Amino acid sequence: MKPLVYYCRWQGAKLRLQGRDGESVWGHLVFLNQDGEEVEKEFNFLLTDSLLTLRSQEGDRQLWLDEMGVPQEKDS
Repeated sequence: MKPLVYYCRWQGAKLRLQGRDGESVWGHLVFLNQDGEEVEKEFNFLLTDSLLTLRSQEGDRQLWLDEMGVPQEKDS
């Protein structure tokens, strides 16, 4: 889970976990917009693959995180 924690630090997001099982964690990443209001992004993080899936109305975005939380776009 360390890559996810680092990713949140680099992105300036708070991590709000809602659940966990043996393979993944899920919840919301919370960002502050320019007005100081919270904006939540739903996520799922696969622990073994360090694969972060960010969910939005426009569609899912998948990122692989290295051990320091630096994202790499997942090839489709």
